[in-house]
Amino acid sequence: MFELNSPLQLNSQEQNKIIQILNSNLYLMNKFSRYVLLRLDAELSGRGASYNYDIVTIEHVLPQSPPSRSNWEKLFPSKEAREKKYLHRLGNLVLLARSKNSQAQNFEFERKKQVYFTGSNGISPFALTTQVLMEKEWNPSVIEKRQIELIDVLKNTWRLHGDSGERLQGDSGEAQLSLFDSLDIELE
Repeated sequence: MFELNSPLQLNSQEQNKIIQILNSNLYLMNKFSRYVLLRLDAELSGRGASYNYDIVTIEHVLPQSPPSRSNWEKLFPSKEAREKKYLHRLGNLVLLARSKNSQAQNFEFERKKQVYFTGSNGISPFALTTQVLMEKEWNPSVIEKRQIELIDVLKNTWRLHGDSGERLQGDSGEAQLSLFDSLDIELE
């Protein structure tokens, strides 16, 4: 099964398609994005994480609807670029318990960190979410760097090397559809 020539191994083209999907607007793939984030979190926690799946939700660090005149709009002035390049990408997503997600809302970054990690509900049990606490600011370069790092973790976890093992850039909506059509995966 784990041999390079096993029929269960993905070929380079299939690996490239999966890497492209991971590097796209992952959040928009509902159940698939949740699975990827849970798997990534388990890997980051040393595979020691356990979850109550009914209460796990996905939160955007950069909010989907930032308040007007907020620091978010200063850091991400172009709504089009914000939505295409950052908003729904892996680097901007974290896991939260449902009760924490309802508290996080569209706050500024410092306030969101306080809501995520302090208070009567305690510290986040998610390694993926805890990483955000270490950041002083949430800006395009932080999301881009985190995007690359998290994809690299998944590439290593799932042994995705593609043609050359290099990182793929850009949005790939067409690849998403063709891959899921060919694998008969149903996404909501």
